[in-house]
Amino acid sequence: MQFSTLYVTAFIAGSIGAVVGAFAGGFIAGAQCDGGLECLEAAFLGIGIGGIVGESLVMAVAVHVANQRQGNLLLSFIPTALLAFPMVGVLIMGVTAVLALPLFLFQAWVCVKVQLATGNRKTRAGRRA
Repeated sequence: MQFSTLYVTAFIAGSIGAVVGAFAGGFIAGAQCDGGLECLEAAFLGIGIGGIVGESLVMAVAVHVANQRQGNLLLSFIPTALLAFPMVGVLIMGVTAVLALPLFLFQAWVCVKVQLATGNRKTRAGRRA
């Protein structure tokens, strides 16, 4: 599969995964409280963690499936998840929030590169005697 197709797939799937993960994390963490403003902290923590996990997992799985399951899913998930954690710190500080987009684009690039590097490649030369 071509790099550009996988890159667009990673970008779209990562965006969808971040939104769905943030909603799910916020609702799950908020449901653990009794109510009131104390739950706001738990909800924000759930939004951050849910967004990270959702984005990384959906991005890695979507690229793996789009690549016809030829790469290593675990090896593409680990760097994708590790690159997502600094994104929360960048988004918390208002001034540096513009750095989240280049970090997200780099994360998608790494996910696709690892998926392509670990894929099964058939040699054109065939078997050597």
